Amino acid sequence: MTYTSAPHMPAPAELLSHTGNAPQRLIDLMSDGFYLLLMIQRRQAPEHHQAFSAAIKQFFTRIENAAATAGIASEDIYAAKYAFCATIDELILSASDCPFRDQWELNPMQLVMFGDQLAGDKFFTYLEDLRSKGAVRLQALEVYHLCLLIGFQGKYRLEGSEQLGYLTARLGEELVFLKGKRTAFAPHWASPDRVAHLLRRQVPLWTPALVLGVVGAISFTAFSLTLSTDTQAQMALLDNVIQLPTRTASLTITLP
Repeated sequence: MTYTSAPHMPAPAELLSHTGNAPQRLIDLMSDGFYLLLMIQRRQAPEHHQAFSAAIKQFFTRIENAAATAGIASEDIYAAKYAFCATIDELILSASDCPFRDQWELNPMQLVMFGDQLAGDKFFTYLEDLRSKGAVRLQALEVYHLCLLIGFQGKYRLEGSEQLGYLTARLGEELVFLKGKRTAFAPHWASPDRVAHLLRRQVPLWTPALVLGVVGAISFTAFSLTLSTDTQAQMALLDNVIQLPTRTASLTITLP
């Protein structure tokens, strides 16, 4: 199958110029960009390299301005842009029938925007750093998760999809956990969340031991009572089988 522009698909500049009705989440601001990634994945992309690259750059500029207006941290914006560049580069370079694949390979978006071509590894390096910071980096984590769901593989293209599948599922669970948190009275008193602490116990360690001890004591008492009752019943059945002989009358005469 070759790359063609779908009849219903708008031009890249038109598609990426829409930012919606003032969304407050970074993933919502970038929704048109993710739609574009899906079209590329389905072999529906523009055929003109220069126009396409220029549209991506303009898209990033609008996202930066809209995200700053929405109060989104610059760290989240930077990380999200890197993830998007890594994903679009991989999608284009992995398709041998893309009309501008060779041109893109010489000048990928990650090189244009960030000056490196190490996104296959750096994507996951940035992801681990974001995960270590927990809820404070939730906006960027959502973008990384969606890039993984769209199909970004990076270094796992060679290392195997099983580990990547586990990582993607684990990240999804962490996002559900982080989104479920309520704002505390003093939200900044605790140290940043870490992945190792996400599933930590919420009850004291002595509680399970106490519960087990109480259950064990009750079980032992019930077992002892049951055993004693059964023993007495069995002994009662033997009363008519084992009996002592009847004592015979005797007379003792003592002579002077």
